[in-house]
Amino acid sequence: MNEATRNEIVRRWQAGASMRSIARTLRLSRNTVRRALDGIAAARAGKTPMPAGKRPSRLDPYEATIVELLGRYPDLTAARVFQELRAHGFNGGYTIVRQRVGQLRPQPASAPVVRFETAPGAQAQVDYATYDIDFTEEGRRRVHLFSYLLGYSRRQYLRFVEAQDFETTLRQHVRAFEHLGGVAATCLYDNFKVVVTGYDGDVPIYNTRFLAFATHYGFRPVATRSRPAGWPRSPTSASTARPAKVRWNATPRNCPI
Repeated sequence: MNEATRNEIVRRWQAGASMRSIARTLRLSRNTVRRALDGIAAARAGKTPMPAGKRPSRLDPYEATIVELLGRYPDLTAARVFQELRAHGFNGGYTIVRQRVGQLRPQPASAPVVRFETAPGAQAQVDYATYDIDFTEEGRRRVHLFSYLLGYSRRQYLRFVEAQDFETTLRQHVRAFEHLGGVAATCLYDNFKVVVTGYDGDVPIYNTRFLAFATHYGFRPVATRSRPAGWPRSPTSASTARPAKVRWNATPRNCPI
């Protein structure tokens, strides 16, 4: 049963319709309607509904044979399993065998993602995200969330700003350094226009003004086109950012820059 049908059952039941009437209107059995209502009531009460009994299948006596075959030959096709079962006396159809093979086939263990580790103070990541926010007095405005994330401790500096321009980006770097009490030796950037003016093949061409800023504060900017494996996904990542529906008791001009 899909969620739309379940919703219709509940809506009609709360409107006073009987189970018989609901079943007749939606062309369901009364037992189906009762199970749906019981399951929803149990979920609301924080209880786990009793699972429906599994219908016996003519394939059940051959399940151990399927498991043994797949254990010996993990890539064995469902068609080949079907042939083997027919040789053992199974007289059912192919479709049920294919479905059961899909359920019983051992799944390869996914390779663990190694957490990206750095030494203390070795690396940070800077990112921006864009949000459309409803301000109390001036309505919807677009603002940007600046993030400076330390790779070792995962400590983070976050600040809403009105622009992603050069001066704002440098100012937020300085405030991040002050807030976190230091400067990471290297900092990763994902194709920041403020940081990179272009690429010569795969080699980034850095903005000389930004390089001068980095030299002054003693860190090395590193432009990357992809996040290193295991690096934590920043909450300001453009791929994960979603429009925020937040009401601020402030006007945009009071939003910290």
